[in-house]
Parts: sequence; C-alpha cells; structure tokens
Amino acid sequence: MSILADKKVDFDKKLTLFYFGYRSFIKTADDLVEHYQLSKVHRRILFFVVRMPGLTVKELLDVLDITKQALNRPMQELVDKGWVETIQNSEDKRKKNVYVTASGKAIDDKISAAQIEKMQTIFTETGDPTGEVWTAIMEKYAVQIDKDFLKRMD
Repeated sequence: MSILADKKVDFDKKLTLFYFGYRSFIKTADDLVEHYQLSKVHRRILFFVVRMPGLTVKELLDVLDITKQALNRPMQELVDKGWVETIQNSEDKRKKNVYVTASGKAIDDKISAAQIEKMQTIFTETGDPTGEVWTAIMEKYAVQIDKDFLKRMD
C-alpha cells in the first residue's frame, strides 16, 4: 500500500514552491551578474566551466542546452574579458577545451558565495545543515538529464 494512499499530498503547492524557490535562488546571482554586466548565458557558461573544467565546446553546448550560435557571442566576450580560455584539444585538433582563468574563478566565487550563503541558511533552518536531503532530491532530477556530466563533478 502506498504512503500516498493514506495522505493527500498537495503537489500543486510543491510545484509552485519549486518554481518560486528557483526564482529566489537565481535572483541572488542575477543581482550580482548584472553588477558585472553579464547576461544569464555568460553566468551559466562561467558556472559550468568552473565546475567542469576542460569541457569541449560541444559538451558545453550540451550542458547548457543551447545552440552554437547562442554560445558564440557570450563565450567570446568571456574570453575577451580574460575569464575563460579555450585550448586546442591535444588528442583531437578539431576540438577545443574550455577552462576558467584565475580572474574568471574569482568572479564566479563572488557570485556563488551569495547563493551558497543562502543555501546554508535555509538548510540549517530546515534541520538539514549539510543539505543531504535536498542533494538527494536534486540528484534524482539531474540524473534524468545526464548522469555522465554529474559524474565529472564528484
């Protein structure tokens, strides 16, 4: 017998909370992103290049779920700012790997710090100071997109 059979669960409320929680989480970074005159695409590029160094441009496109055309301008702007660099792949000269520079990492650290602080506060307030329950839930969602990329973060 299902646990849900005995208890009515308000999934509409949970979906709504998930949406507003995501908006709150993103807004924390968006305020800082705007300060650095970046778009959300710039932020997403920087975010994943920091956490998955050495991604090929093709892999980055897959992670971001955007077209090469959508990546081109913001990626070049990040290169021009000196925040990321592309290096020709040693095994396949047709590919380029993307890496963050020290200055790009410093910008990401500043933007991420506000989100991390908010997460730590909320985890503590909800009795899950290390965020283990939240992590387990997010992993269940994320693995449905691509578990290979998640393995790179371990």
